[in-house]
Amino acid sequence: MFAAVVRVTGVGRLEDFRERLRWIMVRDADAEAYTEHHADGVLEYRFEPKLGIPFPAFAQASADFPELRVEAQWTRDGISGRAVIESGRLVERSP
Repeated sequence: MFAAVVRVTGVGRLEDFRERLRWIMVRDADAEAYTEHHADGVLEYRFEPKLGIPFPAFAQASADFPELRVEAQWTRDGISGRAVIESGRLVERSP
């Protein structure tokens, strides 16, 4: 079992980030299926990936929106992990 949630937060252009990420993901032949959820000041993407979380797509979109924070949390075979991307760069990671 592999489940992941990626949250995009910050004071910035969330709707523009959303459109940029969609543009990137639709062109990725290996992109995983996901669901998208919205709340005030938060975009949330939920995955049950077979190949992995699409970190390159999120990093690429993040580079265009440095005011936003991309935080991924996942559980794979009972092991949890977390990563944070800011300004297109991985700034935190735990297993």
